[in-house]
Amino acid sequence: MQEATTEPAYDHAGGPAYLALSAAMNAAQERYLEAYRRCRASADEAATAELVSLRTEMERRQTAFRSARRAREPFVAATRAATVRAYWSARPVRGIPDTFFADAPPHTAAARMQRIHPPWWGAFLGRLQAPLSHGHPAAGCLLDILPQLRRDARRKKLSALLTEWHEAHADRWGLFSEIHYRMLARRAARKAAQVAAWFDASAPRYRTSEAVRFALHAELADRLAAADPWAVAVPTRYSGAWLSEHGPN
Repeated sequence: MQEATTEPAYDHAGGPAYLALSAAMNAAQERYLEAYRRCRASADEAATAELVSLRTEMERRQTAFRSARRAREPFVAATRAATVRAYWSARPVRGIPDTFFADAPPHTAAARMQRIHPPWWGAFLGRLQAPLSHGHPAAGCLLDILPQLRRDARRKKLSALLTEWHEAHADRWGLFSEIHYRMLARRAARKAAQVAAWFDASAPRYRTSEAVRFALHAELADRLAAADPWAVAVPTRYSGAWLSEHGPN
């Protein structure tokens, strides 16, 4: 949407003079390229002299055109930003819809559990939606990059790095308010400890042993397949699709 907005914004800001300048530059480029093709096919000195003259004219037009664009960059940037704000204002970035897992392949755990035990699935999806309705998806990305930003803060203040990160991801995530990274990091650390303790109690060595993870994934897939009221083709357990049934967790 931003790309579709950019050139019309330049045209609107520049008006007829800008459009005429653009047309003149394009015409000069076409004349130069045509002369270049003729010059390559001929060793005529006159053709070479014409080529030099046309190139000089083309570069003059290009310089004038770039200067005109630079003068209008603030207007174009504001137009692009307004496009982003309008886009995100119509699209909530928090929460997941009831249809979030609708396109899950039929052999996956998500698809099977919906068929095996619909009441359990409904309760699970509701509990999944509740916390995600409050957080922002960009917060997870910030947590991932925060250690690197802290290491880089020796050359620049962390607050400045966070501001740059915020601005760089505003278009993608629709970030229009500051993320309080200290509180976010503390809460995330507590949640991570709770999740780790749950895994250690429920599935010992799951977090530390790839063999244990593989075995548990395979056993879960087998049990779900046995209970599934639908007979669906499943990938072989030695394929990548088998391991992807439950995702990285």
